Amino acid sequence: MDRITLTLKINCHIFISPENGDNIVNFKNVLRYIIALAIVAAVGYFFYLQFKNNIAVINTYHFTANPSYIFASVVLGSFCLFIGPLVWRIYVNYYIVNKLNIAESFALYFTSAMFKYIPGKVWTYAAQIALLSSKGISAVVLVYINAVSSICFVFIAAGFVLYYYLFCVKVVSLGIAVALFVSLIVLDIVFIVWNDSVINYVIKPLSYILKVHIQPVKTKKIIFVYTQLFYTLAYIIAGAALYLLARGINMAIPLADIFAVMSAISISTIVGLMAFFTVGGLGVREGTMFFLLKQFLNIETALILPIVVRLLTIIVELIMLILALMIGLKYGYFYSLVKSSPRQELRPEE
Repeated sequence: MDRITLTLKINCHIFISPENGDNIVNFKNVLRYIIALAIVAAVGYFFYLQFKNNIAVINTYHFTANPSYIFASVVLGSFCLFIGPLVWRIYVNYYIVNKLNIAESFALYFTSAMFKYIPGKVWTYAAQIALLSSKGISAVVLVYINAVSSICFVFIAAGFVLYYYLFCVKVVSLGIAVALFVSLIVLDIVFIVWNDSVINYVIKPLSYILKVHIQPVKTKKIIFVYTQLFYTLAYIIAGAALYLLARGINMAIPLADIFAVMSAISISTIVGLMAFFTVGGLGVREGTMFFLLKQFLNIETALILPIVVRLLTIIVELIMLILALMIGLKYGYFYSLVKSSPRQELRPEE
């Protein structure tokens, strides 16, 4: 594992500060940790005040657990998380000769995904680069894969948000609502159809700034369609999981509010992605969900549900990580990646 550790450190250094000294890198790391801890502490204090100010209401809440609903929620949540490596595998297999199987992609994806709990998403990318260094896929392509996947994710999330606020809540007139929704669809089509031009236009100045030669990246357009279909399914599953979880802890959410719940999930997820300096969006996502849920649910549900969701998410992610490590070690995925040649030919399928 020494080579993986060394590669991880090198790639993290390149991403964070390609030309500066160790002191600057260390200062940036320390600053990032301080900001992340400050955000978590601030959100924790905020929830403490909310619980304190609403203690009378919360005391009237009678906690009861329904194991069947909770189990069903965890199962659905696990399926939702499993969509991540499925999408990631589609992209990676497009760029490599020796394709990843389901088990291999599961092991590599969830092993690297847990690095998101170190402030800065660069650690997840660096872990992927280290683990896939022998597969003939460049660091730029892996960053590109994560970037376009996130953009596809945001488009689907924004679609749920707009649908809820424009057609359910009706914050604007029907004509404006239709125009805004159609505009989102058009932007999505532009992203899919002209993705190569858009991304590579961004790559050029990035190449100049980093003073490295970055090869243009191409991807089949149908892959973006598959990605968004998978993410749509993930959101539907996530909404159902949250609905069942609320019922499992005696916090019934009216079925009529399911689109509101999915909208809250969508907005909090987008905010969590944007807060790249946090520990896996910890605190930011929960705070956002609280403000959204309290608009249509009672205060105790808005306070307790986001915290329970985060706790269960961490538990499920830890289970996924343990399974990923067991699979990777049993079938030698990590060992074979270290021992095999890092210079396989890259052959994206046309």
